[in-house]
Amino acid sequence: MANHTNNDLDPAFQLYQPTPDRSPMLKRVLIVLTIVVGVSLVGAAGVAVWLNSSMSNIGHVGVTVKDENRPAPVESDSLNILLLGADAGTARNGPGTSIIKDAAKDVWPRGKYRSDATLLVQIDPDREHAYVISIPRDSYLPVHDQTGQKRETTKVNAALSLYGPSGALSTVENFANLRIDHLAMVDWDGFEAITDAVGGVPLTVDGQKRTLRGTEALQYVRQRKSLPQGDFDRVKRQQNFLRALMSTVIKRGTPLNPIRLKKTLNSITENLAVDDGWSDDDIRSLALSMRDTRPKDVTFLTIPTKGTESDPQAGSIVLVDEAACEVLFDAMRNGTMKEWVDAHGDTVLGNARLVD
Repeated sequence: MANHTNNDLDPAFQLYQPTPDRSPMLKRVLIVLTIVVGVSLVGAAGVAVWLNSSMSNIGHVGVTVKDENRPAPVESDSLNILLLGADAGTARNGPGTSIIKDAAKDVWPRGKYRSDATLLVQIDPDREHAYVISIPRDSYLPVHDQTGQKRETTKVNAALSLYGPSGALSTVENFANLRIDHLAMVDWDGFEAITDAVGGVPLTVDGQKRTLRGTEALQYVRQRKSLPQGDFDRVKRQQNFLRALMSTVIKRGTPLNPIRLKKTLNSITENLAVDDGWSDDDIRSLALSMRDTRPKDVTFLTIPTKGTESDPQAGSIVLVDEAACEVLFDAMRNGTMKEWVDAHGDTVLGNARLVD
């Protein structure tokens, strides 16, 4: 049994209870990645005009982590971004509410949200290659609060629930010992919006080629109980869907179709919030600098783990392989991710036909 600690537990933790699986990662995070990783949305003349008109839709969230509680910045031109997607939007919290609106309030509604998606993205200095690293939502880690102070040890998705976006940022920074440059998160309604905006996403499901739209896509990425490896297979499905979405955007010529382009960009920006230090100009510049990025240039992987266990307080947990993760994060700090990936192919998302 793992050495479990639940020190400094406060009443808000009691609000964090596992719930039925209702909100998959991709219904929020694919929106952020589509703009952050480029995906050729900006690959045609005139797209900058649409970007300019859409930027005003993006929300901004304050980061309250004290600088002394953050890892030291690394001398590198790589860009590190934390992507969060939260459960559960209007399905649980009522109409007119969203994580983006709640995050902008002075007081974080503790226990209301959980991050079904926690991804760490590193974009290379060349702005042509990116690495998307999934941290399973049940990963058992020391959680840090909104100031960066270490608190209880539990599932990583409790960090957002208890301490808001800044708590999630601090938790991942301390886990990776890596300064994160920017934070981005989206609300769950964006999943169906962007999937429908691009006209559906072609995938092979149960050996058959299909085009998945909003509801069907939701079912594909949320399923876990019928999959052999449960949550681990679900992560693969989610990454596979995101990769297919990128390909779809390119193949269907979204940047060259003004109507589809406007719908896609609006569906992204209307559901997106970023840290208040990430300006619209910087986001626009990043997107334009990545206009040549293609799906083959984006590597999807999952942190090394050592299986699962049951914890009396947190329930089912994922045991993190701390030694192997340290090697991974060293590669991120040192700018040697390509070499790390070449040596750890078992963590990388495989051929799309093998993900079902």
